[in-house]
Order: sequence, then structure tokens, then C-alpha cells
Amino acid sequence: MTAHSTQALLKLPRLPETWLIGIVRLRIWITPEDETPYRPWLVVVVSGETGKLRATNLFPAEPSVQEVYDVLAQGMRKPAAKAGKPARPARVVVASGADMPELLAFLGAQELEFEVYRDEIPPELDEMIADLEENLRGGPEHKGYLSVEGVTPELVGGLFRAAAEFYRAAPWIRLDNYQTIALRPAGESDYRYALVMGQGGVEYGVLMYLRWADVERQFLDADNPTEQIPDDGLHSLWYDTIDRMPFDDLEAIEKYGWEIAAPDAYPISICVYRDGTTRRLSRKDLMWYEAALLAIPELVRNHLKPLKVRNILAANHFAPVETTIDVMTHAGRVSFAVKYPGGEIALAEQSAAPVYWIDSDADVDEAPLPDRRAMEGMMAQIAGPLGDSEESGNADLDAAQDLMYQAWGETNPARRIALAHDALALSADCADAYVMLAEEEADTLSRALEYYEKGMAAGERALGKEFFDEYRGHFWGLLETRPYMRAREGVARILWQLNRKDDALGHYREMLALNPGDNQGVRYLMLHLLLDMDRYKEIEELLKTYPDDWSSEWMYTRALLSFRQYGADARAAKALAKATEQNPHVIPYLTGKKRIPSRKPDFIGMGDEREAISYAGEHLNYWRRTPGAVEWLLSAAPEKSSKNKSKQRRPRQAKK
Repeated sequence: MTAHSTQALLKLPRLPETWLIGIVRLRIWITPEDETPYRPWLVVVVSGETGKLRATNLFPAEPSVQEVYDVLAQGMRKPAAKAGKPARPARVVVASGADMPELLAFLGAQELEFEVYRDEIPPELDEMIADLEENLRGGPEHKGYLSVEGVTPELVGGLFRAAAEFYRAAPWIRLDNYQTIALRPAGESDYRYALVMGQGGVEYGVLMYLRWADVERQFLDADNPTEQIPDDGLHSLWYDTIDRMPFDDLEAIEKYGWEIAAPDAYPISICVYRDGTTRRLSRKDLMWYEAALLAIPELVRNHLKPLKVRNILAANHFAPVETTIDVMTHAGRVSFAVKYPGGEIALAEQSAAPVYWIDSDADVDEAPLPDRRAMEGMMAQIAGPLGDSEESGNADLDAAQDLMYQAWGETNPARRIALAHDALALSADCADAYVMLAEEEADTLSRALEYYEKGMAAGERALGKEFFDEYRGHFWGLLETRPYMRAREGVARILWQLNRKDDALGHYREMLALNPGDNQGVRYLMLHLLLDMDRYKEIEELLKTYPDDWSSEWMYTRALLSFRQYGADARAAKALAKATEQNPHVIPYLTGKKRIPSRKPDFIGMGDEREAISYAGEHLNYWRRTPGAVEWLLSAAPEKSSKNKSKQRRPRQAKK
């Protein structure tokens, strides 16, 4: 305050009141986009006699003496509505949990004729602040680990130590989200089943199931995600940032020194029920997690041996093993019986329902994007009178295809399926009808494959062998080829999911031969598959086939390939520089500086952040599986520039 302002305050009437200055660090988080979360500080000035709030202000950091005094001056000069008239108090009590001698000395030196005291925050002010915090949070504060009966600081400290070791071991690089591990402490008869999260780069941690039947429901009944949650709740431990931790836990971390591996590796454990309610895990559950978090990395490091692909969901990469692993927990040595895979689910019986990324901030009522296939019906109507499209010569097939154009634009799923069956009743050569049934009616991968293969065969019959010979290299540009190409892409995709990767690769190669222009984006699927198969010579050939491709898939794969071939030399650095120029947003997602969002973008533009998210969501683990690649990105990549010099093109729809 200036001398003039102080003189102005002296002119205010002096009330025989005691005012409280509350200085509190709130138990809420402010999370600005792309900035570090912080806990704001609150300064309030309250009349001790009337209980009225005279002034308040929030600060991003601990307020200075001057800032606190300014709030007090505001309460004197311009009090809040219905708090009373401008005035100055007879006494001021600094109510704070911390000692603030500088503030006390400053206030005492003022010429405003009030007495200055220090005290703890009184219960009534504490209650007012707690109500404010709850309103700002949108609900009550979550309880911490130590609120659970029987849970001690030593147990939680052991859990945090195990969670930190698990995070640093990063077993998700080798284990995908489908590989189950059965774990049973010595002396217990029942296994629990663990799924490691993290290969997709979205959520990291462990899901735990009490029964194998609950695991089966996860994979065989994907139509309703809520129904996948077991009757007695879904147990999980995952890693998140500091602002997601209960404040009781944060205070305990500071008090007991519990270990945290990284800024985004605070371990949170919880049980979620179908109705959306949650509870803290029990002492027994936490002890299981402590031992399991130590045993799983040991299993991955020393017991899992590579295996040629089998057609079993839970054993995609490693030979089956049953062993005993000893780990040192907070309570001493624990012996775990461990079995991999935890059980077997035939891939063919896996649910064919697509898995979508979910964005908690997305508008669930947002209208779905129109199906581009429905637009082909309008294109066919326009092209026909212009002489650019010929009818098939089969009136029934033409009528069936017209029904399918109608079905692609239909929003009611039951109606779409009914139209597909109606189309097949008209013509068994309607490939799009089988594609629709594979997408909408098939409940397992084997059933979806059956429909797609029937669609492919129907397309071959409808087009005829001579058509393939005459128009090879020009498919997709002709509308009548598109149902066949859709069915064949579906065959390849399901074969890939069934681990029949060589068969899938053969289909992708033939599709590119039929349509080198690649309107379907098959080359991106083929690139993804070749990376999955570690076929780097074939990757190099594919990259050369499309030298003008300027997508993140192409540019960053060239950089990865250069690093694998030459290490961190000038050639790899040049390839990385070109990739960074094309899209500077990719590297933070590959290096873990940014988490991949839980919702995959519907549309992407060359060089934008949505393209970076789409690329990282599919290719993150190819970088993590290459020794030294992520470290190279961290050391060699230039800082993200605000000026994106990448070549701009029209946005394209993200691949589904």
C-alpha cells in the first residue's frame, strides 16, 4: 500500500471488531492445459463478530506479505456485498497453519491502530474453507491409503516401492493388454489374474481379477463395457500425476518418504463397481499388489521365453511357464506361484466388437460422423446418367447394392442389419451386405472372418475374372470394385487379429497391386503389420514404393529404420530432423513427456497434434522395443518449435 492509501484507510471508522485473516493452501488442484498442476492459496478476511466474509483472493503461489495486506485493505476499503460498510478493525488475528513472522511484523508496523495476533485456523473458518474446497472439486475429498482398516505406513511404503520398481521395469513393453498372468501367494489355494496395462501408452498399471470367468467376460463380451466389470468390482492399480492423488496420501508421502518413480507415476489403487461407485482396496488386496508388482517384472525378465505365434489369445509371444518367484515385501519374503498364461481363450472366440478410445471430456451426445460409404450411392446415381458407371448387368445385384447404400446411411443398427439380410435375399453376390454383417452382427472374430470371406467371394463372383485382369491397378477408382475391396480389407484385418499375420500380409500386398493409389490407406496397415513382424527389409521396400508420402507414419518410420541400421549417426539424425519438421508434436508422445489421450481423433491433418496422437497410439511400442531409440529421441530431437514448418495438406480421416 502507498502512504496515500494508508492515509485513506485511517479516515475509515474503527470498529470494535476482531477480523481473521485466513491464509490456506487449498486441497484442490488447478490444472492449466500443458502446464504443471498447482494448488492455489486462499486469503480470506472474515469478521469475527458477524462471521461475514469481507474480502478474499486466490493466488497461484504462497502470497507475499504485500499481497496478504492488499486483501486486508480491500476488506476495509471495499468489503464484499452484505459484509458491512467500509471500516477498519480493532484487532487482526492471522489465522494460518504456518508461522508467518514477517507478516505479523508488517501488520504491526502499520499506523492503522489495530492489534495483531497469531492463531491457528478456527473451526468455523476451517469448515467454511472445507465447503469451498468441496464445491470447487465438485464432490467430497477421496480418502487415502491409511484410511483402510489394518493398512499401515509400512505396508503402503512397501507398495509404493514395488510400484516404483514396476514402473521402471516397464513390463508393458513386452506384455500387451491381452496376456494374463496367474499369481497365487504360497499357502493360498486360489489364483488371482493380472493384466498389465501400458502398451498402448494411455494408461499404465495392472488390472486384477479374482476369477478366470471375469477375465473371459473381458474378452468374450465386449459389447457392453459396463457388464465386463465383475460382480464384486474391478480391482486396479494405475499410475497418474500428483493432482489425481488424495491429499491425505500426499501428506503421508511427505511424512513417510514413500517412493515415487516419476512425476506421472503416483500409484493409485481402487475398486470400481458397475454403478460407478468406488472403494479403496483392502489390506489383503494391497499386500497382493505389493508382491505382484515385484513378481511380474521378474517373470518377464527371467522366465518368459519367446515362442512362435500360437492361435491362443493369452499366449501370443511367450512359451507357457509355471514357476515359483520369491519377492521381498515390507513384511518379509513372499513366495508366489506364477503361471503364464493365466488361462487360454481361443482367439476365434474373442468378441468382434470394436474397441474405441473414450474421452471423458467428449460430448457423448455429439452426432456421429456420416458413413462415407453412404455417399457412394449418390456418386453412383450421378455417374450413371453421365455414362461414367455401368450397371452390373444383374438387376438383382444392383437392387441389393442400392439397399446397402441405404443401409450405410441408416442410424438404427437393427435396421442396418435387416437391410443387409434383405440385400442378400435379393443377391448372394452383394459383398457389402456381408461387410455390414461382419461389422454389425458378428459376435466373434471367427464369425466376422466368415462374413468377410463370403463378401470377398461374392465380390469376385460379381466382378468376374476378366474384370480383375483388365482393371488390375485401377481398383477403387471404379465404384463397383469398392465392396470387394472393403471385404478383402476386413479379411486381412481379422486374420491379423487371429495372429495369421503372413496371410494378412498377402492380402495387403494384393490390394496394393489392385489399387497402387491406395485410397483405403492399406499401406499404413501394411507398414504397421511389418513393424509388428520385425520385417525391416520389407519395410524399407514399402517406404521406397511411396517416396512422396509425407505422413508421420512414413517420416518417423524412416527415422526409426535409420536408427536401427546406423545408430545415432548423421544419417539417422537427418531422417529424424525431416520427421520433426513434418510433425514436431510426435516426439513428446513417444518419449513419455505427454500421455496419449484416451480418445483417438476422428480426423487428422498432416503435421498437426491429432496426427501425432494417432501415430503414437499405434507406433509407440516399436520405438520402445528398439534399444536406445527413445533415449536417442530425447537427446537428438530439437525442442518443439512454435512454428510448424511442415508441409500442409488437407485433413484426412483417421484410420479406424
